[in-house]
Amino acid sequence: MAEQSENPIESVMGKISEKIHQDSSSSDSESDSEKKSYPSESVKDKIWRLFGREKPVHRVLGGGKRRSPPRIPQVHLPEEPILQVASALCVEINGAFMVLRSIAAGKDLKKFLIVIAGLWVMSIVGSWCHFLTLFYICFVLLHTVPVFYEKFEDKIDPLAEKAMIEIKRQYAVFDAKVLSKIPVAALKAKKV
Repeated sequence: MAEQSENPIESVMGKISEKIHQDSSSSDSESDSEKKSYPSESVKDKIWRLFGREKPVHRVLGGGKRRSPPRIPQVHLPEEPILQVASALCVEINGAFMVLRSIAAGKDLKKFLIVIAGLWVMSIVGSWCHFLTLFYICFVLLHTVPVFYEKFEDKIDPLAEKAMIEIKRQYAVFDAKVLSKIPVAALKAKKV
């Protein structure tokens, strides 16, 4: 009885091993033909592949073959021009800081008021729109205003001259009122 129970197991194991050996021997003979035409016509018709490709992704991407790495040229930047650019940039930045310090200290009242007015206008316009919208508006203005000025220069110059005369007159009135309220002793002490 034990013999009969082992026989079905052995027979099943034998069938499995035969099947494995058959598949491996048939796959060896088929592997040569697969290399020549990878997907057979009957399999290709049955399988739907993404983007209409005919080969598997592994084969499209090289099939495991190592490609030689690309040659990247060696880049060498000379030190002297970079140092010259850095020193020129440093001089410009220091000059800008000196101007900002003189404006903040109140040495040049006209520039101080212009900066205050400019920041005030920027805050008002900034409250109307987002930063990207403001950036886009400035970009468009920087590219269109010079073209319009060149085209209508004869009409704009007289108007700008009248506006500058009026601004100077208003500044003189404002300056006279502000200076009359500041004590003279405070100005002399500030200069020393």
